[in-house]
Amino acid sequence: MKEQIPSTMSDGITGKATYKCEKCGAKHFLHDEDFCFEPESGSNRDMGEEVQYGYELDEPCRNCGNEIRLKFEVWECPVGIINMTNENSSGAEILKSEFDTYHEPPQDEHEEAVRIVKSLVLFRFDAFAEAFVDFWVKSYKKSPQPTSIISALGVLVASISLAVTIYTSEQARSQKLEKTQSYTEQFELLRTTEENLNDLAEFISSKIGEIEATKSLIQDLEAKKSELEPIVNANQQVVDAIFLQQRRDIERTIWVERGISFGLGILASLIATIIWHFVSRFKREKSNNQRQSDA
Repeated sequence: MKEQIPSTMSDGITGKATYKCEKCGAKHFLHDEDFCFEPESGSNRDMGEEVQYGYELDEPCRNCGNEIRLKFEVWECPVGIINMTNENSSGAEILKSEFDTYHEPPQDEHEEAVRIVKSLVLFRFDAFAEAFVDFWVKSYKKSPQPTSIISALGVLVASISLAVTIYTSEQARSQKLEKTQSYTEQFELLRTTEENLNDLAEFISSKIGEIEATKSLIQDLEAKKSELEPIVNANQQVVDAIFLQQRRDIERTIWVERGISFGLGILASLIATIIWHFVSRFKREKSNNQRQSDA
């Protein structure tokens, strides 16, 4: 049976905790809104009235499903002062915990916004997803309809932006392929021309013995050969210039494609992490409601 709880006490206990699964080593975080301390007992001390608060958490590891049970106890004496804390765990190791009292619900909307932006800038997607889910749940509980409308619009805008990005990337890739094919065709034409000129040179060489009697004809043919050689060399320079320009175009566009791919990978990872935290939050609230209804 619970002892008589004093009428004078704080409005509640806030806290933060970090614990690690003993099976897979995954770290999990508890914030102020995750705790739901209930006064369990009270007594009179020399320094004033003492109140004992307790909170129990029973949920599987979100990474490997290992059963985890945590129990936190906080003693307040006198009112507004944390006198002592105690914690027990099963299936996990509590790495850090801190608690405080409050007399009014904390107003930390600006701090939450700063925490969300900071975690996103630092690429700490797990912390960002957790903070974003907590912020969304609070907003939904406070204003369900506006929060749902804004969330739907955000998802729509994100989907359209993603579709436009993918479409633009595909168009750029197609244009590059078409351009590359055009260079290939030009190279094939120049290569055929060069082969024809080489065949002509071979033909001239093979007929030299047959036209020794006609030196004038030979001289004309040699002059023709001298005129054709610069053309061949010029064509080779054109081919080299085409390949050089093609390489520059590819080098200029490859970083854009890599940036788009990297951005899409980050966005997909962020969306997956947010969905995971939504599911975890739903399971945790369902477990807490079930435990409260059983109690």
